[in-house]
Amino acid sequence: MMNMKLKKVMVWFGTVCMLNVLAVGCGANSESVAKTEEAKTDEGLSEEPQENTSSKWQVLEPDVAAAVDADFVGKVWKIEEDSFFIVEKKVKILEDGSLAYSSPSSNADIPDSQLIPVVFEDNTNFYIRTTDENGENYKDKEAGFQDLEEYMSVEMKGSFENDVFYATEIRLVEL
Repeated sequence: MMNMKLKKVMVWFGTVCMLNVLAVGCGANSESVAKTEEAKTDEGLSEEPQENTSSKWQVLEPDVAAAVDADFVGKVWKIEEDSFFIVEKKVKILEDGSLAYSSPSSNADIPDSQLIPVVFEDNTNFYIRTTDENGENYKDKEAGFQDLEEYMSVEMKGSFENDVFYATEIRLVEL
């Protein structure tokens, strides 16, 4: 009897092989396939209204949000006198339950159109979370807008409206 891990690897390998065969065998038709898929998507949108379909950014999936205790994670990219902009920081839950983060390099040239404005009020809670090397223990202390630094990670609670993130809580993350 095969164990579950071996079965998962075999299914994964088979899927990758099939995708490669389809990519090589259907390379000339990929544009028409994309147009067909786009047409199907457009038809689906007209039949069922979907919430916030025109937005570039969405809050985290519920399981990821619960794991990081935040609605959105980003990297501070630009700080102005009374506002700041971030780039999205991707978060995935790995098979072992740990979290994997990815974000653009601090040297990347990100156009302003790809930056996410963050709006906050006077009563928005800012605090700094300092985490130990293995990421298991942390310490929080009060902070404010003046504590933000470029390329610092932020984990925020709040919501998107018209591609602007309205923060109710902003956690500045230090390692």
